[in-house]
Amino acid sequence: MQQQRLRELLGFRALAFPQAVVAEVVGIDPSPWSEVVTINKGSRDSLRKDIAVATHQGLVGRTIEMAPHYATVLLVTDRRSAVDALIQRTRARGIVVGKTRRLCELRYVDLHADIQVGDTVVASGLGEVYPKGLLIGTVAAVHQKPQGLFHEVEVQPAVDLAQLEEVLVLVP
Repeated sequence: MQQQRLRELLGFRALAFPQAVVAEVVGIDPSPWSEVVTINKGSRDSLRKDIAVATHQGLVGRTIEMAPHYATVLLVTDRRSAVDALIQRTRARGIVVGKTRRLCELRYVDLHADIQVGDTVVASGLGEVYPKGLLIGTVAAVHQKPQGLFHEVEVQPAVDLAQLEEVLVLVP
């Protein structure tokens, strides 16, 4: 099982991100207010703060703290996380933020934008942290308010963050 996951990670790295560093998750923050993990690679491995972290399935988050032998990764489901994103089908734009342990929210999507359950959500590439086109997840629900300017959109992350063991740090 681990060999298969590593093969998929390495295949993804070779195809899309030749400078990616493979790391193992060695710690999980048990706090209900924080969604972070610790990985076993750090500044000695050419990593730095604010680098995207992913798996072959999609976006995990970004590095937020660095030490020589480890780094802390803020998961995309953390309420402090924000990723400029697009609905792949229609190019509608919004910001993905963490909502719960297993769910994100796509905010600031124009009320007139065409969004449907099952639509793919990808990183827009703005902000120079997350590579353009990197899969974030899929639209799980769309709620329209009678008043307001924006859709309320729930996004199911592409990666099961509760089962995270190995990741790729996408060194620019």
